[in-house]
Amino acid sequence: MNTSIKNIAAFTAGLLFVLSSCSGDFLDHKPTDAVDSGIVPVPSNAGRIFNGAWYNLFEYSSTYANIGYRALMLQDDMMADDVVSRPMYGFNSSYQFNDVAIPSDGRTSFAWYLIYKTIDNCNTAILIKGDSEELRQAQGQALALRAFCYLHLVQHYQFTYLKDKDAPCVPIYTEPTTSSTEPKGKSTVAQVYQQIFDDLNLAQDYLTNYVRKGDGQKFKPNTDVVNGLLARAYLLTGQWGEAAKAAEAARKGYSLMTTTAEYEGFNNISNKEWIWGSPQTLSQSDASYNFYYLDATYVGAYSSFMADPHLMDTFVKGDIRLP
Repeated sequence: MNTSIKNIAAFTAGLLFVLSSCSGDFLDHKPTDAVDSGIVPVPSNAGRIFNGAWYNLFEYSSTYANIGYRALMLQDDMMADDVVSRPMYGFNSSYQFNDVAIPSDGRTSFAWYLIYKTIDNCNTAILIKGDSEELRQAQGQALALRAFCYLHLVQHYQFTYLKDKDAPCVPIYTEPTTSSTEPKGKSTVAQVYQQIFDDLNLAQDYLTNYVRKGDGQKFKPNTDVVNGLLARAYLLTGQWGEAAKAAEAARKGYSLMTTTAEYEGFNNISNKEWIWGSPQTLSQSDASYNFYYLDATYVGAYSSFMADPHLMDTFVKGDIRLP
């Protein structure tokens, strides 16, 4: 059971940013973070709305240090125990935990907008009326992405479900909002997780017959992605047996990468181990700028991150990460 859960965590947590030449409908539509409200609510636009929601999540930026969801992943890395912050541009505030604790902090407001704008776009797709298979599949993908966003929020803005499931957490929005929408109050941790499970279970139903058309569509959730997210949600709520079952279901059909592939840079969307990823092209690659902040040797890189030198002391002989 532990192996299955460990593998699915690796599969689903490592959302990939990669420069690649892809065809497929991800690149056939003009990217957008929103679609005109007078045109959107028709079944034929549901897929485009999901594409816009995804593009917003990974490409929207407020500064060079805040570009898409990858910036929030870097924030989490910087707050972890195995990273030391260099006095460089970008993530010192994350190292000090300011980015989740101070409302007026730039990355705090960026994260709030990024996640809730993505949720808002998903809500638009989910509420479109119709019963075609194509519409249901687009709505299933929007449901999965909305659940992913609420999983992020519930893990960042309150203590864990197992500590206090009745603690106030974040607002839940399931309908599109406007500037005149009355703000909602905080829902409890338990209520947020209930919304996550409701979304994922319905997405599972809607995506039953969905098959992705090549690696260029790897950003679109299928039932494997839904099972991976279910495994994560079950783990976070202490449902160990259900987590193992969902993890086992998610990894079916995926094999671990070879040792040779582990040395190839983790930059190919076609990697057979990865269930979910974000393909990029030269014209849609703003998120790749995030890599300038890592512990890099590239001239001109910010290199804000440095691996804790004591981390290497925990490696065993033969670890692939050792020089």
